[in-house]
Amino acid sequence: MASNSVNSVLHDLELLLNNLQRRQRDSFVAGIDDALALQQNLQFLKTFQLCARKWSNNDVYLDRNDHKKVELRSFLSCIDNTVNKIGEYFHFLCLLSSYNSVVRDLKPLVSNLRVNMKSFQQEIIKVYITVSDYNSSMQSTCCMSDDELVGFIDSILRNLVHLLSRMKYLPGEDCNSVLQAKFEALQDKLTILKTFIGFAKLFCIEGSELEDLLIPIQYVPLNAARLSFMCYMCLSAYEYEEVPKMCSMMSELLQKGNCAHIQICEAYIKVRRALKSSESLKTTKMDKIIVRDFNDSLICSLWELLLWNTSFMASVKGEMQILFEGLRFLRSILREPWEKIDKLDGKIVTVLSEAGIVICCLCMNEVDVDCSVASDSPDCCAMLVNINCDIKLLKTQIIDLSITKSPPSYQIFKGQEVGKTSSLVPSTGKNPINHEVVVELEDETEKVIDRLVGGSENLEIIPIVGMAGLGKTTLAKKIYNNPLILHHFHICLWCSVSQLYNKKKLLLQIFCDDGKHSRMNGELENLDEDDLLEKLYKKLMGNKYLVVFDDVWDIGVWNDLGYSFPDEKNGSRILFTSRFSNVASEVKIAREPHSLRSLTDGESWELLQKKVFGKEDCPQALHGLGMEIAENCKGLPLTIVVIAGILATIEQDGWEEVAKSLTSTIVYETDDLCKNTLKLSFEYLPHHLKPCLLYFGAFPEDQEILTKKLMSLWIAEGFVENTGSKRLEDLAEEYMMNLIGRNLVMVAKQRSIGGVEACRIHDLLHEFCKAKSKEENFLQVLREYDELSTFNEPPTSKGCPFGLRLSILRSQSCFVHVYAVYYCLMRLKYLIH
Repeated sequence: MASNSVNSVLHDLELLLNNLQRRQRDSFVAGIDDALALQQNLQFLKTFQLCARKWSNNDVYLDRNDHKKVELRSFLSCIDNTVNKIGEYFHFLCLLSSYNSVVRDLKPLVSNLRVNMKSFQQEIIKVYITVSDYNSSMQSTCCMSDDELVGFIDSILRNLVHLLSRMKYLPGEDCNSVLQAKFEALQDKLTILKTFIGFAKLFCIEGSELEDLLIPIQYVPLNAARLSFMCYMCLSAYEYEEVPKMCSMMSELLQKGNCAHIQICEAYIKVRRALKSSESLKTTKMDKIIVRDFNDSLICSLWELLLWNTSFMASVKGEMQILFEGLRFLRSILREPWEKIDKLDGKIVTVLSEAGIVICCLCMNEVDVDCSVASDSPDCCAMLVNINCDIKLLKTQIIDLSITKSPPSYQIFKGQEVGKTSSLVPSTGKNPINHEVVVELEDETEKVIDRLVGGSENLEIIPIVGMAGLGKTTLAKKIYNNPLILHHFHICLWCSVSQLYNKKKLLLQIFCDDGKHSRMNGELENLDEDDLLEKLYKKLMGNKYLVVFDDVWDIGVWNDLGYSFPDEKNGSRILFTSRFSNVASEVKIAREPHSLRSLTDGESWELLQKKVFGKEDCPQALHGLGMEIAENCKGLPLTIVVIAGILATIEQDGWEEVAKSLTSTIVYETDDLCKNTLKLSFEYLPHHLKPCLLYFGAFPEDQEILTKKLMSLWIAEGFVENTGSKRLEDLAEEYMMNLIGRNLVMVAKQRSIGGVEACRIHDLLHEFCKAKSKEENFLQVLREYDELSTFNEPPTSKGCPFGLRLSILRSQSCFVHVYAVYYCLMRLKYLIH
């Protein structure tokens, strides 16, 4: 248990801050910000003591090679003495504030304790390293118990929340996002470990069997505590140059964590197969929180597996996706306070237990672990089929129960059966349907696939060309995910190029598209462009590969990267998509580029119906108008889905007005047609959504934007209107879902447990947002050095209530030489970098 001294100071500090905020709201109290920072420092210290107390009774030293041999228990006593001395003063101030006495200055007291804590920093890191070594070498009796380990992990998770909030203000967006992604991955891993322990106890796994599960687990939280502490201290001291080093250390921990995860999977399978579910399950009322969290962990693990593009995963991907949806269904059930489901407790736990075995087997197959319990591929397929049948049966039983008495949220059983998209803002906003343009061009798909898998054994480049909005990216994605392609090529990689690209970022994007590098690797980040090119060449050597370059604007990208693609006469292929036919002519290709055709009038009408009505039929009264609108879209899928987004949000009597507006703006140049359609869609947007959409122009073209970050920016800018009835975060999510429902924003990534993790917009819409923002003096985007150095602040626009923003898409180094714009920048409302 953590030291009482730290707990006492934390308790008094929390009361003191609450009292000051409540009673002295109008008074300035020096040092409050420092006190809040101290609170976080003490939380990290509490986590350390949760770990260190366990080993303090053994002969553990701060450094086994240190001739002074300072014992751990002596070091802990020193910490206690320091905290106790300061703690008395905090307790006194807490009492003063409770009796409405004035507290004016916390700064000296807080500074004193923070200085003392900083002096412990290196010793704390040494202890973490030493304890981690002891944990690997000593007997299990010296390790943490299950309850101690769960408490330790909970404390680390709380620290990570504080740490991630600090990372939002890190300079250098690239390093920030990489480090943040790694700590988020660590959060997921720790949560999985914690819920795994709870689920094991639910099955009465205890004694030596439980110890076998706990021993490999402890390495990850011990080192997670150390690295999170080191990172927090670096950020507190503004030592940002340490961030790349932290990225590298985090990558190493996550890799070792994967090894520990495999050990846990192996132990779990052995123990579960030795037990009979009906006999081992606790007879007391099921702990729904444990089961719910375990189900969430399974969903996260399965989601990671689905991202792997290997031949083995391709062979079972269909059944894995069925299992994923089944677990998602159970997740919604386990969150319902519905007593009637209690009679199925045992069946739910048994199903999840078996699903755990299947997912563990899949994990071990994927990393080629040679162990006695890892099943071969046919067994995994059979287990997946069986568990999916069990979930289907369980789902039927739950739905049957709901016939006599519906649970509070009966919509959870309907899933995506509701096809009408007029209800664009679901209350939870957790399960958006995929609004990616759907174009069933089977003839086009077959032609491109034939060129990819057939023909010469030489390395070939196959360009797909066509005007903007024609569906080139959608066709390429459909081909890229085709099972035939996944089986034919050993390696499949994808990257989005866009008009202005960064060579190194493009290379990192290619590496990260590999399932084994789903999160940016710190080691790769530290390599220069030439090293990355060489590494890519070696990666592709000896493999039949397919690499897709989406949205290529000129031949420059091939000139930059072309020599990294070996031609071993094994049928490897490069697939380009470009709106410019001259790009294809500048690259040496064996045959003509594939020119993507427009949709026929019939296909256009079919797509429009699908996007507006889903699985339902279009009302007969709207057929004539609908077909007219579809024909006026000139076979452009982007135009069709944007118009569908308008039609789905208005009453049926408004269709005629849309048809007239579309007809009046039609220019028979198709590029202009797309732009005019986007303009029309913007006019139909509610007032509160317009600035949210325009804000996408502040980000680079084709960039996947984290929705959490984007919604936080909307809130900070004041775009989200406070109604008082809902949290701002929930309202922002509704705004996002509304834009997705209108087919203006695309879902780039979904969270493993539902919801939108990242989003993006079409490049034509991105161009519109930038142009409209500049016109309205809402936002101006600068890219080149000359643009920045010659920038003049435009006059304030009375028509724009939000003020001017300047988005600078350049590295920080360019600011060093731009003194001329200083006074201009000082008059801006917002600067986005």
